[in-house]
Amino acid sequence: MIRCSGIWINNLVYLKRQEKNANICRRSSHKNHIKGPKKRTEEDDERFAQSFEKMILMAKSKEELRNTER
Repeated sequence: MIRCSGIWINNLVYLKRQEKNANICRRSSHKNHIKGPKKRTEEDDERFAQSFEKMILMAKSKEELRNTER
């Protein structure tokens, strides 16, 4: 391969350079993440409470079924 300046580049050198550039981009992309998750809202708390109660009721009903089968 020949660069615009007329320098010949070996394929191995070219591949190593591409790998280096890809690694630099990959490493730098992690530094841009500054924000964390959003704060929980009251709606989130209510939804969680409802889901938790539903899960408890399902567990109780399964346990009752097991007890009646015995």
